[in-house]
Amino acid sequence: MKKVSIIITLMLCLFSCTSKNKKIVIEGDIDGLKNEMILVYGADRNGDALDTIKAKDGKFKYQAPVDTLTQVVLLFSNMEECVVFANKGDKIKISGDASSLDLLKVSGNDQNEEMNDFKESISDISKSTSKIRKDLFTAYTSGNETKYNDLLQSPELTKYTKEIKDKASAFIGAHSSSPVSVYLLDRYFVQEQNPDIKKIKELANRITGDLKNAPYMQQILRFINNEETVSDGKKAPYFNIINAKGESVNLTQFTGKYLLLNFWASWSNSSKKENSIINSIYKRFGKNHFSIVNISLDTDKKQWNDAIKRDSLAGEQICDFFGWSSTTAQQYGIESLPANVLIDPQGIIIARNLKEAELNKRLGELFIENKTAN
Repeated sequence: MKKVSIIITLMLCLFSCTSKNKKIVIEGDIDGLKNEMILVYGADRNGDALDTIKAKDGKFKYQAPVDTLTQVVLLFSNMEECVVFANKGDKIKISGDASSLDLLKVSGNDQNEEMNDFKESISDISKSTSKIRKDLFTAYTSGNETKYNDLLQSPELTKYTKEIKDKASAFIGAHSSSPVSVYLLDRYFVQEQNPDIKKIKELANRITGDLKNAPYMQQILRFINNEETVSDGKKAPYFNIINAKGESVNLTQFTGKYLLLNFWASWSNSSKKENSIINSIYKRFGKNHFSIVNISLDTDKKQWNDAIKRDSLAGEQICDFFGWSSTTAQQYGIESLPANVLIDPQGIIIARNLKEAELNKRLGELFIENKTAN
């Protein structure tokens, strides 16, 4: 699944309503789950959790105020997720087995029943790949990037992914006005490591009715537009932002150099690990015709400066303090943190969201090809 996943605003208002009749109640009874802390997310699984649920002997109960149809994602410790659709007053029941958390049955409204139908259609595929998905999770949590990438590219997982996507595509075609279709579009296509924009556009065009104009669908459409605007081979959008020293920093200053834009924020836990990688990249390639500009999405100057010192962050530091409303972040289609964009000496985007191994390999190849390495 794509790490740098899309942030979809699904009108989540878990903390904005207080009326009793607007509450949803979610009750779970999952065989074999025992005791676990379940993270509660909105549509954005890459941001911070909105809340936690404590499960004891597989049972749990959760209440939250909502005032419209809402998507809630329950994330378990093995990174399997269960999506719940809920409207004000709904009483939701979740049941199943801990060995198949991705196939849990959710009741309470038509949307959950539609999601159950989809899960049933993929149950055989899911069960047949449970071992490789467990191995994938183990490799990810242990930091074994080589094994993780090997498993991602394995024929078995590739086959599984294609079959699941075929099922999701068929469901979207048959349920063009269902919120479940938007979830599946995001979950299996937008969040891919390398999204197929042509396929995403094709599926997005199938969405009909009021759903087409809903905020969460509009977010997907903006994602498509952003990906097309700042895809590989496109001219990098111009920026001009004040740095930590109070000096103006703009894109044209880096003409003639390879430039890595690192989008991050002090409040993003994932950014801290990424900043360590950025430092090692800068240490290895900083003496070549290569620069790094760290673009923070912070809104508080002190927190930004403290995080720069905390992470000993190498390279140029800039921030406009507009957070997610930053013009530069929007121009570059940044939907989650951390994120990076690699730009060539002519100002052309040549890669986006490269992982550590990919970034080291790509920069090494570029400097060898251009004979600029020391």
